Amino acid sequence: MIYLSTLLRQSVHDSEGRRLGTLFDLYVSPRETFPCVTALVVRPPLNSNTLVIPWSQVHSIEETPITLKVRQAEITPYTPQPDELLLKRDILDKQIVDTQGVRVVKVNDLKLAQIKGTARLIGVDIGASGLLRRLGLLAPIELLSHVLPLQLADRTITWNYVEPIQVVHSSTSEQLAPVLAGAGVGSAGTVSAGGVVPQVQLSVSRTKLADLHPADIADILEQLDAQEAGAMLERLDTETAADTLSEVELPLQAEIISGLDSQRAASLLAALAPDDVADVLAELPREEAERLLNLLPAEAARQVRDLLHYGKQTAGGLMTTRVLGLPQHLTVEETLAYLRRHADHLETIYYLYVVDDEQRLVGVVSLRSLVTADPQARLKDLLNPDVIHVHTDTDQEEVARLISHYDLLALPVLDENGRLVGLITVDDVIDVIREEQAEDLSEIAGTSVEEFTTEEEALSWRAVLGRVTWLAVNVAAGLLLALLLNGLLGPVLRASAHLAQDPATSGGLWRALHSPTTLSGMVSLLPMLLLTSGSVGSQALGVTGWQLRSQRGRDFWRGFFRELQLGTAGGVLASICVAALSWVLFGSPWLALAMGLGLGLTLLLAAVLGLVLPTFFYRLHLRGSLLNAPLLDPLIAVLSVCAFLGITLPLLTGPLYTG
Repeated sequence: MIYLSTLLRQSVHDSEGRRLGTLFDLYVSPRETFPCVTALVVRPPLNSNTLVIPWSQVHSIEETPITLKVRQAEITPYTPQPDELLLKRDILDKQIVDTQGVRVVKVNDLKLAQIKGTARLIGVDIGASGLLRRLGLLAPIELLSHVLPLQLADRTITWNYVEPIQVVHSSTSEQLAPVLAGAGVGSAGTVSAGGVVPQVQLSVSRTKLADLHPADIADILEQLDAQEAGAMLERLDTETAADTLSEVELPLQAEIISGLDSQRAASLLAALAPDDVADVLAELPREEAERLLNLLPAEAARQVRDLLHYGKQTAGGLMTTRVLGLPQHLTVEETLAYLRRHADHLETIYYLYVVDDEQRLVGVVSLRSLVTADPQARLKDLLNPDVIHVHTDTDQEEVARLISHYDLLALPVLDENGRLVGLITVDDVIDVIREEQAEDLSEIAGTSVEEFTTEEEALSWRAVLGRVTWLAVNVAAGLLLALLLNGLLGPVLRASAHLAQDPATSGGLWRALHSPTTLSGMVSLLPMLLLTSGSVGSQALGVTGWQLRSQRGRDFWRGFFRELQLGTAGGVLASICVAALSWVLFGSPWLALAMGLGLGLTLLLAAVLGLVLPTFFYRLHLRGSLLNAPLLDPLIAVLSVCAFLGITLPLLTGPLYTG
């Protein structure tokens, strides 16, 4: 099998063995399921004009060097077709839609094969092996895998599962068009340095996308930004688009609706359940929400307005108003006939709620009891008066507990007068249970709940405050330990240091280690280092563990940069506090600078390790106990102490230090 990364920069020779240059790119024609290579782009060593050699004159790309069938003077100029793609420029390192794995992935390498005189694009490598191959590190890693339990899984997607890529040209038409691979091609078969390089965008065909389940389409949308997600949603029919939108996470739902045309947004909202519409509109500005409400049918708008009056985390905020209250006097036969006519407009028909003339709930009849009863039996004779229910102001955690405890598929919601006003289904409660678990875990980890429930990439000061609060507690505890150790051991350490000082050996590291001030400072502040690095590492471990569980390790770099931001914020604040403390205790500004800088950088390292280590073990398929804090906490502690000593000791052995 041939990989693009191994082909690039290979020498290209003509039939006489004369070197023409190095391979720079390949043209392919996307007209077939597996695109054929149509030409090679070769960059001569001394000439700025790039040669475009047609595939018909290429002997083989399987051998090194790449050889042609003809001499240099016999090369025929090649003009690429407008729909042809350049593999390196247009596909490598770009995002594509994997319709088999239902995700948006980045192309790390491209796999080709030469079959019966033609070279074809077979698939894309989205795994770590593709990156390592491009860096030249794959061979050493594969050698190590024979000794260590390292496994680089083959993550190749065959091209037939990859959606075609289209581009937007910088023209006045502003329409999607095929990639202009030949932009800048000169008449002599060369690619000029100029030319317009088109902007590659994601594009998914209507047929292939519509074949996916709405939940799978939603997974793809959640990996795109709001503008791209909205454009993809526009390609679906209203029913499929509405089903997909209902599966998307709430913050992105609101962003997508905001970016759509008002009529299109209103048509999608009209196809959603009233409770889903209320959730979306609650995230929008009041003026925009009111404008969309006015575009909805009158009855639907009334139901949504009623739901918006309830608290977001109450039963009223969770329920849908699509609930059926049946009169007591109906017979089984009449009830079944009614259900046949109206079942499509109801949230669920597993439970049939029976009400009196004032819409007060009096009982429930299961669908099983209904279909097995006598057709002339009346509902009042079949109902069970003991109905488990909640009121509109009941907390969502209590709703989740009741549905989980009694294994219910739905739960009726009553107003203060006992009238049936809504219904909460088990799928709504699953989201609540997840939110409550995230909230509980955030309290254990000492972070803000938004770090578990949102995927925002921007730095949140609320998240910083949530972490820094507990960091401050550990700094305070470390301060007490520092004062205690300095009071008990300081005199002894200083006396020992004075006795150990020798003018002949009082330079560099030896001098720093036997400095009374340095020795007292490092011994006193090490407990604070262990406390704070453990706190930071545990917070990062908690967030990373949740992300690995809910997202299966996707979006590593988003989490990495987030931890980098949070770790930097916490490290800066801790550095200032520790530097001030060291100056007050030991009276040495250089020691204060070294200790503050060392602790701050160490805390940043601890935050990054809390993300990288569990993700690394997860990628190696080493799960279970290897992802637990009892293993990773001491590992982070050891690395933190080593980093602290590695940062502070060089600073304390410098010529400016006089401690």
